[in-house]
Amino acid sequence: MRIVQFFVLLYTFNLTSQIDNFSIKNTGVNMTVAILNVDNSILPGDTIVALYIKNENHEKLINPIQSPENFSCGGLTVWNGKKLAVAVWGNDYSTDYKDGFHSNEKIHWYLVRNNTYKSLNMDYRVGNLYWEANGIHIIEEAKIDGE
Repeated sequence: MRIVQFFVLLYTFNLTSQIDNFSIKNTGVNMTVAILNVDNSILPGDTIVALYIKNENHEKLINPIQSPENFSCGGLTVWNGKKLAVAVWGNDYSTDYKDGFHSNEKIHWYLVRNNTYKSLNMDYRVGNLYWEANGIHIIEEAKIDGE
């Protein structure tokens, strides 16, 4: 019984610690993205994040794996094995810094497992991988690239 409790506690701590690595701000404008299904390599408890580039001068960056300091999280969810939705936040133009997505900015989707980033390929039923204020996008299936 104690062993089961230990593993439940360890799993909960790992899940919570992954989420705590990301700071998301409610900027007053968002879009909703529904995720209907994922491939078998995405496990319950995996964190799915929507990342944006902090500084527009870094548009040539390839991904947050190579330069994580240049990306911020605009939305996240934890896959629980069922259909879900995630709020992806836009920029608050009343601030002096970028704290969300600009209109038509590319959403960089990544899975985070054990603090390791894996690029996701999203198959959209409705919408695309570009942010829009008050948009509703539907992802038919999320897949880890290369798996």
